[in-house]
Amino acid sequence: MEKVMRYGWKILWIIGLLILAIISIDLKQEIEEGTNYRIEGYLWYIFFIHFVWGIYLSLISIKRWKIQFNFPLFIGAFLPCLIVSLIIPISSITSGTVPFGPWFVKVHSTGLVEMAAGFTLILSIFHGTKEEKPY
Repeated sequence: MEKVMRYGWKILWIIGLLILAIISIDLKQEIEEGTNYRIEGYLWYIFFIHFVWGIYLSLISIKRWKIQFNFPLFIGAFLPCLIVSLIIPISSITSGTVPFGPWFVKVHSTGLVEMAAGFTLILSIFHGTKEEKPY
């Protein structure tokens, strides 16, 4: 029965992945076709949807749902990714200029920084630095 549950959770994860893809595409179309389209809202949508994608993709790699905080991963990976991913949405609200140049916009447009932020957030919460005993 335990083997069946392992495969069942993976299949359920794939179904959730498909549902999340449909929802994110529908939301993107709704924002782009809106009568009061504003770039600020679109940039915040991009940040949040990629962040959620990173969180969702990390769920399949969690083996034990026990909170073991990994502080070095949180400080060394999550916070820098979060700060970098928030620069463009925040600059669209305030001054409207990106402080690092066009290369930064290219890197940011991939969405990988936001996904890495979501991914490392979950990993830093559930993958502690303590050595665990093998099964």
